Amino acid sequence: MQRLTGWRAPATDERGLPDCTLVVPTWKRPVPMAELVRALAQLPDPPAEVVVVDGSPDTATSDALRAVTGLPFELKYIRSPVGLTRQRNVGVDASTREFIFFLDDDCFPEPEYFRRLRQIFLDDRAGRIGAVRGFLINGVNLPVGAMWEWRARLGICGREPGKYYPTGMTWTWNGTKPFAGTRPIDVLAGGAVAYRRAVFAKHRFSEFFAGYSSGEDLEFSRRMAADWELVASGEARVDHRHAAGGRPGGFEFGRMAMRNRYFIWRRHSPQAGIGAWWKVKLDEMLILGRELGNVIRGPARGAAVARFLGRIWGSAECVVRPPRYEEPPARREYEFDLADSCKPVSTR
Repeated sequence: MQRLTGWRAPATDERGLPDCTLVVPTWKRPVPMAELVRALAQLPDPPAEVVVVDGSPDTATSDALRAVTGLPFELKYIRSPVGLTRQRNVGVDASTREFIFFLDDDCFPEPEYFRRLRQIFLDDRAGRIGAVRGFLINGVNLPVGAMWEWRARLGICGREPGKYYPTGMTWTWNGTKPFAGTRPIDVLAGGAVAYRRAVFAKHRFSEFFAGYSSGEDLEFSRRMAADWELVASGEARVDHRHAAGGRPGGFEFGRMAMRNRYFIWRRHSPQAGIGAWWKVKLDEMLILGRELGNVIRGPARGAAVARFLGRIWGSAECVVRPPRYEEPPARREYEFDLADSCKPVSTR
């Protein structure tokens, strides 16, 4: 069991939903993180517990959050080993409530977001729904994009958002209008989602996706869908404001994206035939073609070159040394030593 340190600040009132925890992993984004906490405090339905899991190498985020006072929820700040899925697992272990929400640190929920997702769980008398995805409103007016259109025309994936296809793909939510009620889905969005605590008795976020990652939400969705139903709510809405910073360089991202895509496809499409394999390779060529176009005529050519080379390297690795990872049994991994917010925090 690994012990982590941090601090906690008590709630100033009891307005928060008593059975709800919000977990927010963050890395080197002190300003957006403090803005999010202030925004949560203005909601009529905040969770009673908010856990910030910080993988930053400095104390800037901790300092920014200590300056935020008068919160209607208990705020826990935890210094964590870096890595998105690792930080999410830390948050699960630090949470104490029945329903565990996750938000990215640049995702701002609208009023009634938490209450509506919570009500979906409460209305599910049989307890079959394990997770509910929120609706990201910033995608409503975004175009689908040429890459996605080519994927649909070539049969790499269909046009149903939230559905998992045998090529390891899911269709974009860009252009999808808000809807009433819920829809069954195959794939969640980790930046705006809520889970029953019981999900984590069997499943943990995969350590294969260490660091800033790509595709980790898709992989976790498919793994837990063997035991639970997944749905999307059209009325629990979030504004994803895409904060700058906190993302890796071009080569690292390019290599990671290709390896992760191959890993997910091999794990969750074991029965896919040769046709799906060719479509996966066709999609790789589309991606490389787009990246090459960015190298030739796009802005920030240095980053584009690095990303292009990273994708080529990652594709080659999947042929020579395919990525593999065996998920360990789910178990609690972290304990916490949290000081009162007005006391110094241990750095050990």
